[in-house]
Amino acid sequence: MENQDVMLPQDVLADVLRRIALRDLVISRCVCKAWCTIIDARHLFPADLLPHWVGGIIINFNDLMLSEFFSRPSTGPLVSGNLNYLPSTSVVKDHCNGLLLLDGYVVNPATRQWAELPPCPSLGLESFEGEHLVFDPTISPHYEVLVIPISPKLDRDVKLDPTVEELEWPASLCMLHVFSSRTKRWEERRFVREGEAAGTIADMRSTRQYYQNRAVYWRGSLYVHLPSHFVMRISLSNNKYQVIKPPKGRSTLFGKDMLYIGKSEKGIYCAPVDNPVRVWILDESCGQLEWVLRHNISLHVDTDESSRPWTLQDVNYYEGYGEDAKDEAIARQKFDWDSDSDNLIDPKSMADDESPCYTGILGFHPFKEVVFLCVGLQRGLAYHLDSSKVQELGNIFPKCYGTSIGIQPFIKESFIYTPCWMEEFP
Repeated sequence: MENQDVMLPQDVLADVLRRIALRDLVISRCVCKAWCTIIDARHLFPADLLPHWVGGIIINFNDLMLSEFFSRPSTGPLVSGNLNYLPSTSVVKDHCNGLLLLDGYVVNPATRQWAELPPCPSLGLESFEGEHLVFDPTISPHYEVLVIPISPKLDRDVKLDPTVEELEWPASLCMLHVFSSRTKRWEERRFVREGEAAGTIADMRSTRQYYQNRAVYWRGSLYVHLPSHFVMRISLSNNKYQVIKPPKGRSTLFGKDMLYIGKSEKGIYCAPVDNPVRVWILDESCGQLEWVLRHNISLHVDTDESSRPWTLQDVNYYEGYGEDAKDEAIARQKFDWDSDSDNLIDPKSMADDESPCYTGILGFHPFKEVVFLCVGLQRGLAYHLDSSKVQELGNIFPKCYGTSIGIQPFIKESFIYTPCWMEEFP
């Protein structure tokens, strides 16, 4: 195939590739490196079909049955956060390049296409498990779902045999169940650890289990955040994994030490979900895996009601009260939160007797040096890491949330949603 590429001029080959169907164009990237280079360099993929911009933020609030969708509807909503066209709905468990993972379903909300997942065989009762999605439309229209062992399913009050307590976690040989949309079935796949373990089973039992079960797919590897706040870097190309220890110098709040991991313009980032917001980037140069502190954010913003272009669709409110949600129409049009000067607010200079306002993290912009924050549960902000500019987004608090007895309002998870308009859906 490489010889054929040499014989055929690049301009002619690019013209031929430009005429084939989008699905075949995706497959053509895998033929050889030369074809992949031509397709990427000539921008043969229609840019408006691929997940290249932020369409909104998916938020899972504690005790709400459905995920909420926070987006900017000024040009008409790109997608609806209401997934009531599914046979059954639940909160979003994961997001990857435009596809959502729910209980038993993979969904593309931009095109309203979905597929049901067959039941996953259990890996056993020895560990808690989490499901994560892998999808890259520039490589293949197919996706995979990986079941990851989160932590040993052991009661910390039960005394174990010392030999069990001293076992490494995760094990040197990690068995995962993987579903492929290509084969339409689950299979067992072995991943061998490179380097040290995160600790022992005794360490896992003694560690507070406050964490967000998040994963990020980047450059062929899945980065999974697990208890004790280490990250598993799972390479899907060679079936190996590595343990990345948590960053040094992180702080705690109310005894909780939770980290949010995500990807941004320069790679894999992490930050605590509570104050103070400190941002680390993962340095993977020279074979090393080390967190490097890049930013320390301290905000003190006023409470003035300025222009707020983003809105919450309030899926739970409309579903619960039987009302029709507004702006349900789906419009296929280019939408990109791209203005660096839209709705700027001035973070006040800190006085000696003032404390920074309480901020939490919603996620990282995948293509810019921007982190999305929330002030309490009321305001969404965008903080530009390079310039320290702050932009007002809107009110993220759902209607009637927290009014019921026994509900403790807080954000459990959030995902930065990047819509994918490719209609090829296995």
